[in-house]
Amino acid sequence: MQRPSLAELDRICQKPQHRRVGNWMARRVSRPMALRVTWLVAPWGASAHLTTLAAWTSGVAAAAALAWGTVGGWLAGAVLLQLWYLLDHVDGQLARLRGAASLDGAELDYLMHHTINLLVPLGAGFGLFVRNAEPFWLAAGLAWGLGMMLVTLHHDARYKTFIQRLKRLRGCLVVHGGAGDRPQSQPPIPRQPVHLAAWTARKLCETHVVMNLLALAAVTQWLLADAGLLAGRLYLTAMALVAPAVAVWTIARSVCRQSAEREFAAWYRVPPGHCLTFADGWWTVEVEVVEDEETTEITQSREAAQHESS
Repeated sequence: MQRPSLAELDRICQKPQHRRVGNWMARRVSRPMALRVTWLVAPWGASAHLTTLAAWTSGVAAAAALAWGTVGGWLAGAVLLQLWYLLDHVDGQLARLRGAASLDGAELDYLMHHTINLLVPLGAGFGLFVRNAEPFWLAAGLAWGLGMMLVTLHHDARYKTFIQRLKRLRGCLVVHGGAGDRPQSQPPIPRQPVHLAAWTARKLCETHVVMNLLALAAVTQWLLADAGLLAGRLYLTAMALVAPAVAVWTIARSVCRQSAEREFAAWYRVPPGHCLTFADGWWTVEVEVVEDEETTEITQSREAAQHESS
């Protein structure tokens, strides 16, 4: 395969609105760097699936390095996480380059993310547990990992409910592509203290922020020759509190706002003149019966007469 130019790759491989949608690191660092890696490996025949598996291996190795519980282990884990994040962009670019983007590839990618979201905090907690012989660190790593995993699983579980409803649907709905407010550009930073605190907590649970703060802790420990991993302990303690709180708040807010129902209605719309009803375990698209004013008055008069006679 002839190596294409970077300009060609940028046109073919990048996501739509890739300079506007996504976090700052993806927009300004990871996507441009991944494009150069794609340019390098594309002629070798590397597939998107193989690249996903390579990224997965790098993320698992990062968790294992953190579990070693040493300054060197944290440094190695930080480097491997950066590699994982980079390869996580390369696999999508290769899929678009070869026209091989598929649901199976997306499924593999999501499974990788959930695995890394759980294993990295567990690895950090296990390493401190082994080093200090204190069960608290293992529990903290578990709390952080479960919180991170629930935040991302929350969205995946929502879309699984969409499929469950569609499986029990009689009739046809109109699919509106691009609905549901995704993808969207980054919202502005809120100014009100309460909203700012909630925004900060959510940001702390985003993958690129976790990865970079963990790298900052690793470098700090290395520069200070901190064999006790103080920076790592402080970071793990903070995330053990923040991640579960963000997960509970996110899920509770979604349920209270009926976000799943509202997003389903945005993606799958009832045809004009129809309504969606539920009975006997099935959702049915039915013709909506609309009574005019005269018919309504006659019906009400009949009901009143029946009530008086009884």
